[in-house]
Amino acid sequence: MSRFLNNAVLVGSLLICGGGIWSFTRTNNNPIQHTLALSIAVAGGTTAVGCIAFGALYGAEAEEKIRKASQKHEVEISGNKSEITTVRKSLEDIRLEKLNLERQLEKHLYESNFEIEKRDTAIQILNQKVKTIEAEYLVKVQEINRKLETEDKRVEEFLTNFKQSMLDGLINKVESLDYLYSDIERKLNDEHFTAVHPALAKRLEEIQKIYDKCNGVIRNFEALDITAYETMLEYFWQITSDVSAVRVRYRNSLNSATQQRKEELENQIINSVSKERAKATLKEYSDFQRKQLDDLILKVDETNAEWKQLKDALLKDLETAHLEIDKLNQQIAELQKPLLAIGDSTYARTANRIAMYYFDQYKYKLDVIQWDESDTGYSILFATRRNPGLTEKELLPENTLEQLAAFTNALQGTLPKFTFNYQHSTVTLDVTLRKPAKKEQAKGDIDKIWIPVDRFESYVKNWERVRITAGSTGGKSPTAKNLALAIMKGRNGQGEIRLYDPQHGSKKDYWDMPKCGTSHEDNVTGMGELCDELDRRTKSPQANHPFILYIFDEVDSTIAQERANNGYYYFRDKVTYSLKQASHQNIGAIYIGQACDASTIPGMSWSDWNNAVQVHIGANAGIWINKSNLTAEDKTRLLEQYRKIQEYCDRKNEELGLDIFTDPTAYRFALAVPLTGLPKFIQLPDFDSYDYYEIMKKNVLNNSSPQRESELVESVISQFESKEKIMCPHCGSEEYRSKGERWLCLNQDCGKTWLKKPKN
Repeated sequence: MSRFLNNAVLVGSLLICGGGIWSFTRTNNNPIQHTLALSIAVAGGTTAVGCIAFGALYGAEAEEKIRKASQKHEVEISGNKSEITTVRKSLEDIRLEKLNLERQLEKHLYESNFEIEKRDTAIQILNQKVKTIEAEYLVKVQEINRKLETEDKRVEEFLTNFKQSMLDGLINKVESLDYLYSDIERKLNDEHFTAVHPALAKRLEEIQKIYDKCNGVIRNFEALDITAYETMLEYFWQITSDVSAVRVRYRNSLNSATQQRKEELENQIINSVSKERAKATLKEYSDFQRKQLDDLILKVDETNAEWKQLKDALLKDLETAHLEIDKLNQQIAELQKPLLAIGDSTYARTANRIAMYYFDQYKYKLDVIQWDESDTGYSILFATRRNPGLTEKELLPENTLEQLAAFTNALQGTLPKFTFNYQHSTVTLDVTLRKPAKKEQAKGDIDKIWIPVDRFESYVKNWERVRITAGSTGGKSPTAKNLALAIMKGRNGQGEIRLYDPQHGSKKDYWDMPKCGTSHEDNVTGMGELCDELDRRTKSPQANHPFILYIFDEVDSTIAQERANNGYYYFRDKVTYSLKQASHQNIGAIYIGQACDASTIPGMSWSDWNNAVQVHIGANAGIWINKSNLTAEDKTRLLEQYRKIQEYCDRKNEELGLDIFTDPTAYRFALAVPLTGLPKFIQLPDFDSYDYYEIMKKNVLNNSSPQRESELVESVISQFESKEKIMCPHCGSEEYRSKGERWLCLNQDCGKTWLKKPKN
């Protein structure tokens, strides 16, 4: 502007000088006109010479300043180009690393699929072997059953024939009493036996009693089972003894009658014949009688010997049959037992002990198929085909579960668990011996359950009303700064940020941007201004209201300090009004505090905060999940994701030696609760990932006047002139960038940070 004025004055002065000279040559020797024209020419020339001198003097100085400023800008541009080159190199390294990881992942997937196919093949082979064993087992059982049926029929036929033979013998003996009875009746009618008629009558009564008794014994004999062969023998010898006894008594009676007849004959012979002849006759008769008696005794002895021999042979056959039956019963008992595992390993012995326990106690047949060891213990697979429909209630009566825990040496506080597969007739017993080892989560797995940092900007760019909470030193303010600038970047820097920071100037002041307020009183005033701006825009609706983003830090402390001066529900009214109406008037608001409870602002409820996106950092995420109104299933899922992400961040920070409370580049995360949909975890970017002046510069330049532009140029030139050279104290590199209270070295071999020097 000054250069333009200088040139304008110069041109005007030259024109005046020329006009003066022209007037001087045109006057007709008029001294007054000559003097006036000469004065004008001299004045114009003098002014022109002054302008030229002034322009030469100050123009050179301005050009020098511009040249220096240009050189500074070129140095800055060169530094930016170097930084861009470094970033491109980093991106290329990341691309190569990603390509390498993808190849490793493809190789791992190929190996995993190959291993899975091998295991599937092994499982098919084992299943085929199990089916073969089951088929062989069924064939053997059928063979043994057929054999047992055949043997049982043979023994049964033998015992049946034995019983029938014994019964026929008894009936014959009883029928012989009929002949004996008839013989006695004939002798009672014979006068030659008159002397023994009383004894024969008595024998006749005995025969009748024995006959009735034998008939009763025969009826009992017929009712006996074929296996009661000892009772049969007792009945047989009882009837034989009774029949033999009555026959002997009958013969004795006849012998007494014969003896009496003999005496009578002797007397007759004595009276009628000679003594010698009588003796010879009696002797002959006596020998005849003795021979008959001897023959009878011999026959009885032979019969007894035959029966004894038959009895001994029968008992021997029965003993052999019993031994064979016992042997077969033992085989059946062994086959009825469950199939056991082969080997002497601890797991095999445990599986066999469990199978025998259920067989001995409940007669359940759990055939051991296999056992597998896992990271936390082992599992045993049993076949239940011989116990179809077996249920968990039947397997676990009373305190069986505790006994299984003792059998299996389960980890204290855990109990074995049965899992049934009724389709394949199997049951699996899972046993925990040790706690699971902490599994390191891969970045790819974590990226599936959170919004990674490279998607942070696209995820938050449309947010307008936000609540941010975290514990002390949890990274609330740096996160709010990144979030606010990401929102403004999505709007191409169009709009305004009005920041109220009651902690201005503290060691945790990460706000490297203009502030509208620096105290708790300013926070209260800012909330009032926000509501006033909403009222103003509501009363004068326009389509082109500029976007304003209000940021209120340390809201908890402001409420604690200023509540007494503003009323109990003052803050609730201001916050709820801003959350419900701000979106209608193109206004955004970010409230920052420590506690994630809804009642942190007195009088507010959970539903009131549903009008804002909530961002709960670190431990506050877990607290909010537990206190929220989510379903039990969603809570469980989010808490599991929270645990995995927390372990991942802790592990990465430990590996890199980063302190989450002090290092700007530490791994951090938060739970984002959107206006609609389920909450999601997000990875938070490094502190100072966004620069206020870089994002907002277009808006600043577009809204500045020529005078303001000149002031900014002078400010930039003075900053470049007064800026001292900064180098990394660790490696000497001049490539760096700001990270809150520290500088970060961009040298890939260094990457360390150092404190900024305080401003004068």
